[in-house]
Amino acid sequence: MNTMTGPVQDYSTIRLSIDGRIARIVLNRPEKLNALDPAMLEELLEALSRVRETAGLNALFLEGAGRLFSAGVDLDTPFFMEHVSDTSIYSGTRLLNWQHRVITALFEQEVVTIAGLNGHACGGGGLGLAMACDMRISVRAAQFWMVPSKLDVVQDFGLSWMVQRLVGPSRAMQMAVLGERIDAETALTWGLVNEVVGDADALSIRLGELAARFGDMGSDALRMMKTILRSGERSNLSTQLNMEAIANGLAFQSEEFAQKKAAYLHKSRSK
Repeated sequence: MNTMTGPVQDYSTIRLSIDGRIARIVLNRPEKLNALDPAMLEELLEALSRVRETAGLNALFLEGAGRLFSAGVDLDTPFFMEHVSDTSIYSGTRLLNWQHRVITALFEQEVVTIAGLNGHACGGGGLGLAMACDMRISVRAAQFWMVPSKLDVVQDFGLSWMVQRLVGPSRAMQMAVLGERIDAETALTWGLVNEVVGDADALSIRLGELAARFGDMGSDALRMMKTILRSGERSNLSTQLNMEAIANGLAFQSEEFAQKKAAYLHKSRSK
C-alpha cells in the first residue's frame, strides 16, 4: 500500500487531503450546492481509491464546501436524465449503475467514514453519500428526505437498503413513499444521524475533535473493529464470538496494543 500526506490538488470538483492518519474529501462545487455530476463522480471514485490504498489511515471525513453538504445529483446532467444521447430503454439503468459505484466505494472503505452534514438540506443522492458513511454529524438546521413520490421514480443510491437498517422498515417506507422532510432532531431520534450540532462552526469544531481522537487510535485494531461490527449485522452469536477472539488474538500481539496497554496500566497504578 502507498503512503501519502498533505493536500492533493489535481481535482476540479473535490479536494482530497491527508494529515497523519486522517483523510478528508471535500465536495467542492459550492456554486452548484455540491451536486453530483459525471466529473465529480469520477473524481470521487479516484480519490476513494487513493484513500483505500493509503497505508496507516484511520478515518475518512466527507464534507461539503459552502453552505450545503450536497444537493444530490445535478439536475442539468444525464444523472437526472437530461442530455442523454443513449436511446436504449436501459440507459437509465446503465447511468445509475455508474453512479452507484461511489456508494459501494464509500461503504466498503476499510477506515471509519464520517459525513459532516452542513446546510439546510440533505436528500436524494446527497443523502445516499451520507448514509454510505459509518457516522453522520449534522447541523441543527438540516433536513433529510428521499425522492418524492410525485416524480414517480424509485429511490436509488442505496437508500432503500441503508435507511431501513437504521430507522426500521416502517419509517423508511414513510420517507420513501411520502417524500416528506424530517428535521435534524427527528433524524437523531430515529438514528439517521449520530449527533446534531448548532451550526457550521460547531460542526467544524466537532469534526476536528473526532479527527484528533481517530488520529490517536491504532490503525490495525480500528480496521478490524469495523470489520467485526459489519460482520455482526449478519452473523449469529457463536460465529461472532469466534471472530472477536481471533481478531483480538491478533490485536494482542501488536505493538500498538503493547504501547497503549503500558500507558493504561501506568495511569491506573498512578491513581
